[in-house]
Order: sequence, then C-alpha cells, then structure tokens
Amino acid sequence: MSIRAKFIGRRAHLLGRTAIVLAMLSLPVSVQAQTANASQAEETSVEADSEIVVTGTSIRGIPPTGSGLISVSREDAKLIGAASTPELLATVPQLNSFNTAPRTSNGGLGSFAPGLRGLPTAATLPLMNGHRLISGSTQQTNPDFPFIPELAIERVEIVADGASAIYGSDAVAGVVNFITRKRFSGAEANVRYGMADDYHAFNAGGIVGQTWHSGSFVVAYQYQENSNITGADRDYRSLDFRTSGGLDTRSAVCRDANVNLFAGTIYAAPNLAPGLNTCDPRGPVDLLPQNRTHSGLISARQELSSDVTLWADVLYSDRRDVVQAALPGQTFVLITAANPFFRAPPGTGSAFGYFDFRPDYLVGADHFDQTFRVRTGNATAGIDVALPGDFKATAFGTFNWSRNDTFQPGINTTALTAAAAGTTLATALDPFGTRTSPAVVAAILDNPTDFINRQRTRIGAVKIDGPLAALPGGEVKVALGAEYRRETYMQRGSSGGVGFPEDLERNVRSLYGELFVPIFGEGNATPMFRRLTLSLSGRYDHYSDFGSTKNPKIGLTWEPVDGVNLRGSFGRSFRAPGLRDLGSTVGSYYSAAALVDAFGARDPSRGAAQVNTILLYGGNRALTPETARTFSFGVDLRPKFAPNLTASATFYDIEYDNVIGTPAGLGALLFSDPTFASRVIRNPTAGQLSSALNNTVPFYFTFAAVPAISNILDLRQGNFGVRKTNGIDFDVRYRQPVGFGTIFGGIAGNYILNYRNRLSPTSAESNSLDAGIPRATLRTTLGLTAGPVTFVNFVNHRSGVTASYATPTGSSLYQAKGYTTVDLRLSVRLPDTFIKATELALQVNDLFDATPPFFPATDGIAGAYNPIGRYVAISLRTAF
Repeated sequence: MSIRAKFIGRRAHLLGRTAIVLAMLSLPVSVQAQTANASQAEETSVEADSEIVVTGTSIRGIPPTGSGLISVSREDAKLIGAASTPELLATVPQLNSFNTAPRTSNGGLGSFAPGLRGLPTAATLPLMNGHRLISGSTQQTNPDFPFIPELAIERVEIVADGASAIYGSDAVAGVVNFITRKRFSGAEANVRYGMADDYHAFNAGGIVGQTWHSGSFVVAYQYQENSNITGADRDYRSLDFRTSGGLDTRSAVCRDANVNLFAGTIYAAPNLAPGLNTCDPRGPVDLLPQNRTHSGLISARQELSSDVTLWADVLYSDRRDVVQAALPGQTFVLITAANPFFRAPPGTGSAFGYFDFRPDYLVGADHFDQTFRVRTGNATAGIDVALPGDFKATAFGTFNWSRNDTFQPGINTTALTAAAAGTTLATALDPFGTRTSPAVVAAILDNPTDFINRQRTRIGAVKIDGPLAALPGGEVKVALGAEYRRETYMQRGSSGGVGFPEDLERNVRSLYGELFVPIFGEGNATPMFRRLTLSLSGRYDHYSDFGSTKNPKIGLTWEPVDGVNLRGSFGRSFRAPGLRDLGSTVGSYYSAAALVDAFGARDPSRGAAQVNTILLYGGNRALTPETARTFSFGVDLRPKFAPNLTASATFYDIEYDNVIGTPAGLGALLFSDPTFASRVIRNPTAGQLSSALNNTVPFYFTFAAVPAISNILDLRQGNFGVRKTNGIDFDVRYRQPVGFGTIFGGIAGNYILNYRNRLSPTSAESNSLDAGIPRATLRTTLGLTAGPVTFVNFVNHRSGVTASYATPTGSSLYQAKGYTTVDLRLSVRLPDTFIKATELALQVNDLFDATPPFFPATDGIAGAYNPIGRYVAISLRTAF
C-alpha cells in the first residue's frame, strides 16, 4: 500500500470517529428510520397533471392501474446524498443491488443494471423519460442504467410488475424509469468528497437552465471518480473454513512455486523444502474498481404554437474502469534439468519437476490491470401535436449508441511452455524469480484480449392518446401506438491471438394499445364503490431473427371506501434473446480424455474410460424468447384519521419460463436429463463432427489435425430454465409537521415467500432461497427538519441468506446472520449572505463499520454487501 493510501486511510478513520461522536451527541438512541423510496417532500401533483405520463401506462394523467409505483423524488436524492444513479438505486430494497457499492457485472464485462426481487438483471427494463436505453456491455445487449448527472434527476419511478404489454421486451420483473428535469431556471452546483479505509471518492456537477413562456432548456454535467478497494484491503475476508466444518480454499498456486515430483511429497519454493505454499488468490482482486466518469445531459422544449411542441433529450457518458484481476495460475508446467534455472529439491537428485506457480515474477505485480472504457449516448427527439377532443399525437425518433474498449492482459501458454523447455539463459523460464530474459517475458505476456464493441439502437415511433367516451364514472381513455426498432452489434478484436469479428443486427416492429375504463367514479360513486377502474393493454412485437410474440395485461383498481385502494393485475411478459445470445461466435474446445474433469465434462456412462471430447460454447440462432406470467395484488392506505400516513403492500407471483442459459457446469445432469439429450452426441460420425465444427473457432486443436473425438457436448445457449417466485413488497411512511419543523419516517422492503428454480423443465426443482438469495430486505428512515437543519437516519437490513458450502465429505447448508448498516446525514442551509440557497452536508454511511455476515465459502461472506465500510463525506450544494 502506498504512503498516500495509508495517509488517506488514517484520515478516513479519524474523520469517521469524529462523525460518530457528533452523531451520538445529536441523535437519540431511539431514532429509527424511513424508506428511501418514500418522498420526504410534500406529495407532488404528478397524478393531477393531465400532461404527465406516469411509468407503467401509455395514457396521460392516470397512474398505472392495478400496479404499485415506487417513486424516488429529487428531494429523496438530495436527502440520501447519492452521487450516481446506480448509487441512488442501491437504496431501494426491492433491487438486487440494495446496500451494495454497485459495479459492473462479470468482472467489468457486463452492465450496471440490477434485477428486481432476486430475478436476473435482464428481466428488468431501464428507461429514461419512458424511452429505451443502450447497453455498454461487451457481453450483453439488454439496456443498461444511464449515468445521469445527479442534479438533472427529477425522479425515478419503478413499476415492480410485468410491463411487456406497454414496453415490450425485458420488462418481465418490472421497469425502472429515470425522469429528468425539463423546466428549470437558474444554476445549481454541488461537490462532494468522501473517504473510507483505503478508499476515496470525489464528485462535482452543475446544472443551468432557462424557462420562458413557450419553452425551456436544461444543461447538466457531472464528474465523478473513486479509488479501488481490493480483497486484501478488508480483513474480514477468509478462505480457510476448516473451523466451521468447511474446506481450506486458499490457493496452492502462488508467486513462489510448488514443485511436484509425483513421489508423494510437495516441495515449496524458494528453499524447496517439503511443504506447501498457500496464498490468497483474491487478495489482489478488486472488490470495487477504480472509476472515472463524465456525464452530461441536454434537454430542450419549444412550443411552435399552442398545439405543437418540439422536444429533445441527449444524455452522454464516458466511463473508464480499471479493474485489478487475478493472474492466471500456471499448473503442471514441466521443467527439466536442461533448463539453466532448474533446481531439484535438496536430496532428491531429480532431473525434472512439475511446477505450479502464479506468474507474479513475469508480470511484475500480483494482478493484471484490465481497462474498460465505455462511452454511451442516448438521444431522443420528438413532436407533440394537440388534436381535437383533447387527443394528443406524439412522434419521436431515438438514436442510441455505445462503444466499449476492453483490454485484458493474458498469458501466452504456448510461449510459457516453450520457455519452460528452454535450454539457455536467453530462452529459458526462471520459475523462482526475475531472471527470465525480457524478450521471453514479452513473448509470454503477449496474449491480450483486446476488443472494441459498438452497439446502435434506432427507434421510430408514433402514439396517440386521449379520451374516447364519457361514462358516469369518468372518461374512457385510450392509447394506440406503433414502433420500429433496429438494433446492431459490432465486435472487432481478438482474444489469445484469435479474432472474433461479429456483425449482428435485427429489426423489431411493434403495435400496442391500452384502454382505461372508469367503471365507478365521482359521477356514480356508491357505497363500497367510490372508484373502480379497469385497464386493458396489449402489445404485438415481431422480431426479424426469431418471430413474433403477443403480450396482454389486465389491471383493476378498486376504492371501496375513502382512503383504501385495492389493486390487482395479471399479464404476460417476455424477454427477447439478446443479439449475442443468438449470434455470438461459437468456440469449439478440445478436451483430452484425461482433462474432462477440468472441463466439467465427465460422462458417467463411460466409467473410468473417459474419452476425447469437443465442447461447443457460444450463441444459438434457435433461441426463443423468455416468457413470464405475472400476477400481483395490493392495497394502498391513506386513512382519514391519520392524513399524514400512507401505507401499501403488494403480493406478487411470477412464473418465468424458457430462461436462457447454458448447460455448462451441470455435471452428470447434462448426461441424464432428457432436456439435454440432443446436446450430447456419443461416438459421432464424421458428418456429425464436421457439422458440429462448422463455423466455429477452434481452441486447443486445429482443424487441420482434429483428434479422435468420441463425445460432442453442445453447451451453447438454450431455453432451459424455469423460475417461480412470489413475495410481498411493503412501504409505510409518515410525515408530521410539529412546532419546530417536520418529523418524517417509515419502512419499506421486500420479503420473498418462495423462490423455486429448475435448470430444465424436466429436472428436479431446487430452492433458490438455499442458493444465496436473501429472503428479506428492508430500509427504514427517521428524520427531522428544523428550520435550516435536516437530520436523517437510514437503517439497511438484509437477512435470510442460506446457501450450500463444500465440506470434506460433500456439502451442507449454512444460514448466515443478518447484515445491517446505519447511515446518517446532516445538512444545514446556510444564510443567504453571499450566495443564496447554499447547503452544507455531512454524511456517514455504514456508521458502525458493520462486518458482513460470515459464510464458510468464497470470501467468507454471505451474499452481496458494501465493501466500502464506514464512509464519511462532506458535500456543498449551492444555487446561483
């Protein structure tokens, strides 16, 4: 660790202690908390504004019928002190990223978008102002969360209910809609600096805008950066679980080699005495990578007349992550006495040895620095035209683009094997230190993965909505729309010297409609039927690469008495296979009979006589959409006897079929489950082998010399999985004016009742709640505002994490303890002496520096958590 890093860590520790003392002096012990998704400001007039389209519906001026709506307002964002959209959504307990430090999935190759209620990421659709976004991932094409400047966020709306009938693909579990500020005059700026042990972060942004009688414009920008946190920076991590009945999972592939003569004794370098070098392979690996992000938003509106309005929104972000990744361990490297650097273990006189080592001496570090630079743009422009009869027509076009430059260093195993067999100082590998010649080192390290990925989405759409007829209960409203979308994905570059050019594209044509019927309302209300509204919606999508899909939805909201709403919905949703699910390059991997266990390809029917095997990995043009049936029932309460109290609860039930995945890693199930029977070809004919290898990229063999193959395993993507889950979302909040100001509080969360998973329609059912998914998540808030001072306390809790872990005799289940963190934020509005509306804030996240719950596997931690720990930040916000 550098001197600077140590100094920063000490400053964070001292500042953290000071913050704790201040917090204890200012906060009574009894203080609890309130939900992050409950607005701390007075209720907005969103539902009353007939021009606003709320998430979950295509019709102006009505809320989503039958579905609940989770809303995070601009005041909430200020209260929380979140610096980015992923950080803001980490405060929503229904999202999988709750109470984490969000980072891109798959080690940097994936996306930021988290799933809802434990379901996969791709089952949740992110939107900005109701429009689809672009992916910046190298592996995924489903939309990713946008990096919107914090000052430009008006609110975030989450419909945790199937919504493909409105939005099409990806809205299986729900929709997250980021709504930006559109009418703003003046200028605001903010800056925040925060520290934790071995960590710091800085954010600064500004927004300027002008509103006039017929239009407005807004321009916002934000810069943010943070340092990294590695596994070695957190001492609660563990890899030796023998005291808990588990295994010692420390690695025996370390900087200093272990030498095996296959005579029953292992010898540990550097002295080559009998023994075993062990190390922490994940110590150098990032828990949170170094990041730098620029983001900017431009939004404009202009009325050409009282009936015609032009509008446009453009969001651009430039994100660079530097990810410390593990060095690939090198095992069974044969070095003989012909190598001038060879040393035999003392007393053995051996002329050879098989070396296991991590290439720290070659790399000059204990990790590889992988870099990912992602530039994304989302631009939408349109025209609104007022029509007779209060109808409104909207036509818009969208152009979204992204570029991901990925660089991942690698080891050239061919060059390393040649160096191990080298016979001179100029050509040989030194397995004990740094004497390998620079030319040989350069050859061994010349094996990067270097890709440029570009994605494009072009959309043209029209919609018309308005009142269709008048009923005693109110106006029947309708929305009809059509959409054309073109998606493209382009990849250039190579991995291990092998090129993987990909040019993928598809077109999507869609028609949708929605009908809102107020059966009972103000004009015909009766006892037990103050209001009763019905919504019918449906959407037809035709994809050029796999066909069409139809998805209906029905919603019902009933207000039997004043202050009580009952709601329910039933619908079908889908997720289209991503372009890379369908068309990514297929690799054909050769496994010799002796190595099938390493590939997870042991064929039980072959017994001890395993065979040479070809394994196919990649996309599959035969994929069909993932489909879902969603049902929900909920109640919303606004009791008259407590006008400042609101409460809601929602029961949901989701059956998610045809989930896309790969049969890789299923072991014996691959060979025994009837679903995968066609994926296993034993004793293939020459024609079958030729057909399997056609249009693939070979690994560990060449087409010119195909080994004798007795098994072919087709491990390409397929529609295999089945998931069934149900549970309860809840939200209670209260806001009470008092003599000195306002007190507010509440609690929101999710409780999963059941979560069943089958790897195929014919496989045994397993309990996903025994696979590390938390059963309960909740966030409480308690705060007060007194004049210029606002003080708020958040408590974040997750519990019910149960998963299996390896034991010396097999496996067992372990139920971890709960994980609870406490956040505080104190803000003070300064006098308008020099600059008006200036606010100074101090926040402490994870006040008590909570240790994540223990689990006897992986890093010794149960489930997702926030590796930052106690984080102390000071921020300044001002207006001009």
